[in-house]
Amino acid sequence: MGGYIKNLIFMLMLNIAGSYEFSTFSEMTFPLGMNGDGTTIVGTNLYNQAVIWSSSDGITIVGDGEFWSVSEDGKIAGSLINDSGKEEAVIWENGNVTYLGNLPDGNSCDAFYSSGLGMSSDGSTVVGMGWINCGVEAFTWNSFDGMMGLGQLNGNNTKAQAVNGDGTMVGGWAENNSGTRQSYIWDMDGNGMLIGSLSPWSDAGEVTAFSNDGLKIVGYGASSGGNDTEAYIAMANSSVLGGYEFIGLGVPSNFATFNESMAFDISENDVVVGQYTYAWGPDGFRASIWKEDLGTMVDFQDYLQSLGIQNLSSWTFLKAHCISDDGTIISGTATNSFGSWVTFVIDLGDELENMLLGDLNADDSVDVLDVIILVNYILSPATVELDGADINDDGEVNILDVVALVNLILNP
Repeated sequence: MGGYIKNLIFMLMLNIAGSYEFSTFSEMTFPLGMNGDGTTIVGTNLYNQAVIWSSSDGITIVGDGEFWSVSEDGKIAGSLINDSGKEEAVIWENGNVTYLGNLPDGNSCDAFYSSGLGMSSDGSTVVGMGWINCGVEAFTWNSFDGMMGLGQLNGNNTKAQAVNGDGTMVGGWAENNSGTRQSYIWDMDGNGMLIGSLSPWSDAGEVTAFSNDGLKIVGYGASSGGNDTEAYIAMANSSVLGGYEFIGLGVPSNFATFNESMAFDISENDVVVGQYTYAWGPDGFRASIWKEDLGTMVDFQDYLQSLGIQNLSSWTFLKAHCISDDGTIISGTATNSFGSWVTFVIDLGDELENMLLGDLNADDSVDVLDVIILVNYILSPATVELDGADINDDGEVNILDVVALVNLILNP
C-alpha cells in the first residue's frame, strides 16, 4: 500500500507540472493489456507473476503466470500455473479463476499446457495457443463451445494472440515449412488465411491487434525499401492482390544494425503504439507512436516533447504496448534514472485537449514566433513531425498553413 500511495503522490506532482497525468509502478514490469477507458491494466513482472492494476484499487498480484487482456465487463484472460505445475489458459473474474483446459487432442510439454493470450472486449472469446506434441496450435474459447483448435498450417505451428471486439476475427501467426512466422487471421468459422505483408515477396510477420470492428489490423513484418521489419496497418481491400491493403508505419531513426519497428495496439481513432530497435543490446528498444498527422512512427519521448512535456526526459521509454480506445491513455515499459524497469501509464487527454491551435512552441500564445517555427519547419522538415503544424487540417503542411496561422493571429 505504501508504494501505491507514493506512486499516487508522484502522479499528482507531475499532473501539477503539466496538463497530463503520469504514474509508474514497479510491481508490474510488462503491461500487456488495457480495457477501453484505460482504468484497468494487466500484465506480468520480472518474477513471472500475473498482475492487475486499476485506477481505483491499485496493484493486485494474483499468482505465477501472466495476464494479457481485460474485457469491458471486467473479465481477464491469461495464464496461471495449475495444480500440476503447468501453465494453463485462464479467465480471472472478481477473484475467481476458471481454468480453460487445452486442445481436444493436446498434451503438455515441459512447463506448458495452454496459454491464454487475448480476449474480446465483450468478454465472450479467449484466444491463445495449446500445446500438442511439443508444438503449438492456435485456439479460441467461449463458454458455449469450450476450447476449439484452429488447426496448424501444413502441420506447422500456429498462434492466436489478437481478437476483435466481438470475437468474430482472430489474428496471430502461422509458421511456414522453414519456421518463419507469417501474419495470419481466422474468421468466426475458423477459416484461416495468410494476409501478406508490406513486401510483395514475403508473408513474414505477426498480427498483434485489431480495431474493435475488425476492419483494421495492426502488426509487423517483412518490409520493402530500407526497412527490415516494419509496423503496419492492414485493411481489407478486394481489389488488392491477397485481399489486404498494407500501410507501412515507418521506422524512427536509430543506431541499430537493422531498421525494425513493431506495432502492438491501435485505438479506435487510429493511434498506434509499439516499439522500434534503437541500438544493439537487451535494452536497445524504444517506445514509438504513430498517428496519421505524424505521417510516420516516431520515438515516444520525442513525441511527448513535441507536446511540450519536457520533465520526463530522465525516463527511457522502452515499449508502448497498450492504448485506450480514445487514444489518450498509453501504457508500457520504461526505465527510470536509476535503471529500474517499471510500468508507466500516461494520460494525455488534458494535454491534447488543451493544445492551443497554432501554439507550436507551447508557450500558451499564438504569435509571430509560431510563424517562424512553422516556416522553418516547412523549409527544413525535421525527423520528428511538428505536432499541430497542419493548421488548416488538410493532411499536408505547406504555405497554406502559414497563411492560416497568420489569419489566426490577425483574427483571434
